[in-house]
Amino acid sequence: MLRAIFISLLFIVSLVFVFQNQLIFLEEYTIYLDLFFYKLGEKSVPNSIIIASSFILGFIVCIISIGVGTIKKSIKIGELQKKIISLENSKSEKVEKIDQ
Repeated sequence: MLRAIFISLLFIVSLVFVFQNQLIFLEEYTIYLDLFFYKLGEKSVPNSIIIASSFILGFIVCIISIGVGTIKKSIKIGELQKKIISLENSKSEKVEKIDQ
């Protein structure tokens, strides 16, 4: 519940910020990219596109990093569950031998 309230407040504050600063988002900037294998000439891009693409790129990086951690943890959980099963089986075999 507290998390939902915090997210809602953050959303409202961000909306207020965007509406109060619309002129900043409408400005255009000239970008230029020169790599060894790819060259992008001077191109005029609105600030809102730069902000949106940065957000999307950050989102993708976060999802990938969270996904990698989750996959590693699920693999580790699977290995540990197999160890638990093998230990339980060996324990039950030892108990059966003692009972006989």
